[in-house]
Amino acid sequence: MILRWFLASVFGVATLAALAMTVVTWAEPDAGRWMFLAFAALFGLLTGATVFPPKPKPETSTRFVPAWFFDGAVLALAILILLVIGSCLFGRK
Repeated sequence: MILRWFLASVFGVATLAALAMTVVTWAEPDAGRWMFLAFAALFGLLTGATVFPPKPKPETSTRFVPAWFFDGAVLALAILILLVIGSCLFGRK
């Protein structure tokens, strides 16, 4: 619990710093203001994610996925990779 609030405070300070840099560089003609605004949005989202964590979902039963479906997908991918390699090696130049 303490770690969560520590991370929230660190991300919050980073958000405020990025917002301050956005305000400072807003009058400049370069694109740095958009980078600082993006950092502020990122750190703001991280702050919100640490302050309001998702609620745990109730446990559900395990779903069965047939093995033939996965095996077929792996086989199809292997065939496609071999076709690409073969077309690169023996294709027209």
